[in-house]
Amino acid sequence: MRTRLWPAVLTVLALGTSACVMAPLQQGYTECGEFMGDDPCQPGQYCADATFSSCVPGCTSDENCASNQECVKEHREQVGTCLNICTSCAYD
Repeated sequence: MRTRLWPAVLTVLALGTSACVMAPLQQGYTECGEFMGDDPCQPGQYCADATFSSCVPGCTSDENCASNQECVKEHREQVGTCLNICTSCAYD
């Protein structure tokens, strides 16, 4: 009886852990790492190496910036800087 119980317990544990759904991160926070306990990158950082959970300053898209910022890159650059969006500026 005990030998039949272990496979059932292991199956329930495997199904329970695979069904775990993480809450979405706030704007600017991005996942970085291949393990559940890894901290996300903060706004103004991007994930340079998911294997080592390495966050570095800069952005690769607006996803790496706070909600009131945008990622600005120089011509032909892959990494930019998060800059505040001017909501009171008038563009002609």
